[in-house]
Amino acid sequence: MSFRDPWPTMPDGHDFDGQNLLTLVRHGNSPFHDKWDVNLLIREIEENLCAQVIDIPYVSGGSNNYGIHLKLSNGMDVVARLARGDVNMPDYDGFPIHVQVPEVKFESEVYELLRSEPDIVASHLLYYRLPVQHEGPRLDRPKDIAGRRLLVFRRAEGENNVWDTLDPAQKSCLLSQAAHIRASLYKFQIPPAFASAWLRARLFEQKPELFPIPVAPTREFCVALFTSKIEATIKGIGDMIGWEDDHNTVGPVAAAAKQSLLRLIPHIMPAGDDEKVLYRFVLEHDDFGIHNMLTAMDANSQPLATSLFDWETGCIVPAILSDPSMAVTADLVVGEDAEPALRRLSRTVTVDEMAQMVTWPRQYFEALFLDAPDYKRAIRAGKDARHLWFALRDWRGEVPEDYFGNLGIWAEKRLKELGVSQGDD
Repeated sequence: MSFRDPWPTMPDGHDFDGQNLLTLVRHGNSPFHDKWDVNLLIREIEENLCAQVIDIPYVSGGSNNYGIHLKLSNGMDVVARLARGDVNMPDYDGFPIHVQVPEVKFESEVYELLRSEPDIVASHLLYYRLPVQHEGPRLDRPKDIAGRRLLVFRRAEGENNVWDTLDPAQKSCLLSQAAHIRASLYKFQIPPAFASAWLRARLFEQKPELFPIPVAPTREFCVALFTSKIEATIKGIGDMIGWEDDHNTVGPVAAAAKQSLLRLIPHIMPAGDDEKVLYRFVLEHDDFGIHNMLTAMDANSQPLATSLFDWETGCIVPAILSDPSMAVTADLVVGEDAEPALRRLSRTVTVDEMAQMVTWPRQYFEALFLDAPDYKRAIRAGKDARHLWFALRDWRGEVPEDYFGNLGIWAEKRLKELGVSQGDD
């Protein structure tokens, strides 16, 4: 089974270094010759951007996509993001077409939505094309690239993954900029039609088929969102739970936990004067970090964030559920009272490195909350709601009776601490 192409090797056995692809292609030595035809990509870009490709300086390989830097005859530099997996490949087992198509549509609409928001520095999308699945059996490698999603962007100045090359002062500068971008994204006002069209579609699995009330930035809808999510995740005893391949069903412990969680939901949604702050919708990047940013150096040798890209995992949530974390070489996160912390540390971190690293979340979150003080209020007010939401988000199908049993125990404890009796439901 396959979900992406392996990175190509050259005739001498070494990995392709990503350089001078156009020259290699013109001499009949494309390193991708047995996987996909680079000439088809060149032709598609030239036809849709109305300029000739005159150079392909560099190709990189991410986990799901190639990043291909192209120079055009009109002086423009672009980056093509082409999927490494083709839905028409034999034995393809990557994201299916019904997942990829709305993902690309959502991402393209996000770029259009944010084009007039300079503080968010979203990449400038020039052209995109949805993947197409051909009819019939997939017996041979496809002769075209139609089964690979494609997005083409104007290339911004800078490089990504520059964190390790920066000194402490430069890192502090970049963290402040990232905090401003994140604050600007938090404060961005999502058009109601966009939220209505995409909120349910961009939820993590398992998704409710519909909501009982219209999508709206209100406490009432947030309660309905939680309730629908619990109902979609834990159905009746004996029903499938999680993913089909795991062959798990709802047992009595998970079923009991479901009832405890449903009872708790209305009691952990704050009400009052802050409702407009807590339940307004926020557009989440959902993979916010240095790996999805381009960074240039200004005239004073200070880093300058120039582009925030890869919105393919983005979503929409009420502010009370927004996740402000940022990834550098570790994850900068907050606890339930909005206190800064580090997560996903390397086991090889030294004492001296740790002394520097512990300053990063403080610098980032102090700047973020100074720029968007309502963000901190929402995190603190939503302590219980966030605990439940992130527990649902982080579940990967493992031992549902134990996982949801523990969540049910937590719910019963909170109900007791909140003074909620059975008759209060």
